[in-house]
Amino acid sequence: MILTLLTFGPRLENHYQAAFAILSYLKDPLIERVVVVTNYPAFYAFFADRVDTLVIDEQTLTQWQGEFQFFWRVKIKALEAVYARYPLSALLYVDSDMFLAGNLTALSSHFAQGGCVMHLAECRLADNTDKTLRKMHRTLHGKTIAGVEIGDDSLMWNAGVIGLCAQKAKSIIALSLQLCDEICATNCPRRLVEQFSFSLALAQLSLLRACDDVMGHYWGNKIEWNQAIMQFWVVAKLQNFSVQDCVVTVSEWGWSAIALHKKTASYKCEIKMLD
Repeated sequence: MILTLLTFGPRLENHYQAAFAILSYLKDPLIERVVVVTNYPAFYAFFADRVDTLVIDEQTLTQWQGEFQFFWRVKIKALEAVYARYPLSALLYVDSDMFLAGNLTALSSHFAQGGCVMHLAECRLADNTDKTLRKMHRTLHGKTIAGVEIGDDSLMWNAGVIGLCAQKAKSIIALSLQLCDEICATNCPRRLVEQFSFSLALAQLSLLRACDDVMGHYWGNKIEWNQAIMQFWVVAKLQNFSVQDCVVTVSEWGWSAIALHKKTASYKCEIKMLD
């Protein structure tokens, strides 16, 4: 499978997170290649031939936002660009603030059977968990968009991971783009549109399952995770670690030592480990 990440801009945090994420996945032999879609390829020179960069510029980023200039449409277009390079492989997109704590064996088997994954199911459209979802529900409930019926039970999945089996990747990416564009043509709030588009497309065209049993997402506690990751990179630089040294060190990381979500000082969110 092809591990895919998307990074852009000069903000260092985005790149050291992505580089750390890559290290956590490189331990698994099921990763054939790593591709980073980015406009700052120099941040990935450390990886040498273990990471390919698909370099984009500001004009491409603008084009990828489409007719409605919705920024996060670029996430779908990035997957489309990587698929064009690797049409025979499963694609595993991850956000920069993800990590692999287990292994990819079960996921690979799921792909082989025509299944796909996202990180986890967050809520139904009708759950009205926040203001954005309430507005989305009012706008989209009962509509058929791009041939997909949207109802109360339509699920919003977390898009920190988007795993596409090789045999369905092309059709899922195309449907995700169509859904995104047609939803953007409504008065639906934009914040979660690409996430919901992926959720609908994968559920429509594949057997969709979660993968939070082997992958963690620390978006809810970036302060502590970033501190730990920066410390890791300082040590790696000062001790002149090779890429493989870094892979081994990260493979021994205590993933449950830092909370994934921080609500109180004592709150811990543990990742389940797959045997």
